[in-house]
Amino acid sequence: MRHRLLRAALASAAAIALATATAPAVHAMPTAPRCPKGHLCLFDGPHQTGRILLNEDAHVTSEGFSLRELDDIEPPIHPRSAVAPLPNDFGCIIRLNDQPHFAGDEQELAHFGPHELDGRRVGSLTPDCG
Repeated sequence: MRHRLLRAALASAAAIALATATAPAVHAMPTAPRCPKGHLCLFDGPHQTGRILLNEDAHVTSEGFSLRELDDIEPPIHPRSAVAPLPNDFGCIIRLNDQPHFAGDEQELAHFGPHELDGRRVGSLTPDCG
């Protein structure tokens, strides 16, 4: 009788271990969306997480870049973080205005790489190299 109970317990333990090892990870962290190299990306979450709300190719080359001005972003977006594509040696910033047509308060992306934003509306954006 003891021998049968021991075999049943071992078989149950093995089945549980196998099910645990082959089960999908239900609580796995989702991977953050990737911003393509040379693109300006605005994210709905902090630290470049969540959905990408805006993805603009800045056409960055060793000679310069060509990031188009967006004077009326609709529907309104409220990003919490960004990735700026412009190399620091270009001496440019990207202005994010909370109103269309470059009006209202602004936030600046003043250097290459990741930025944290405060979730304010972005209604227009423009590069500024002056």
